[in-house]
Amino acid sequence: MMNNNMMMNNNMMNMNMMNMMNNNMMKNNMMMNNNMMMNNNNMMMNNMMMNNNMMMNNMMNMGANATLNRIKKEFQLCQQDSELIQIGCSFGLVNPNNIFQWKVTMVGPKETPYENGLFTIIITFPMDYPKKGAEFKFKNKIYHLNVDWRDNGDKGHICLSTLNEWKSTGKVIAKRGFGVKQALFDIFCLFYNQGIDSPYDDNIARQYRDNRAQFNAEAKRWTKEYAK
Repeated sequence: MMNNNMMMNNNMMNMNMMNMMNNNMMKNNMMMNNNMMMNNNNMMMNNMMMNNNMMMNNMMNMGANATLNRIKKEFQLCQQDSELIQIGCSFGLVNPNNIFQWKVTMVGPKETPYENGLFTIIITFPMDYPKKGAEFKFKNKIYHLNVDWRDNGDKGHICLSTLNEWKSTGKVIAKRGFGVKQALFDIFCLFYNQGIDSPYDDNIARQYRDNRAQFNAEAKRWTKEYAK
């Protein structure tokens, strides 16, 4: 009887141990399954992120290519434009490998203080052109109410409402057919007309208003010294 009881107890112990082992195996399997699920989820998330990044890069590349092609085309058109040639414009690049920055030479018109001066205008195109317009700056000094040459100013910046509006809200002006050609015509008109209502330097504005001969003499001196 005692032997039978002992055997029964041993069997029960063995069964309990087997149950425990089975439970442990089940837990391990569950943990492994959970880890596999988490890894699969992470892989799916990584793949989704990679796909999204690839899509965004492709869209950006498409946009960049469209911008690049547009600027190249405009450069060629401006170079060949008879009206721009007539007002003394010639076109080049600041860096031969960078179509986003043009160097335009403009000849000062006759019967102005800027006559025969060679004025260089740098045009810088943003990466999202024409959504945003280009920036135009005089490279060489010019004595003018609407071009900033103050010591603490944004040197070469042109105060012209159409340029400023185009730069900040390219689409708005683009609807009216505004572009590089029209911008250069507007700048050319500044040789003839000074915007007295929007000067950078009040002293120069006062001189222009009260002593035009003195203003013209100083503008001629600057043209001779800096626009050559």
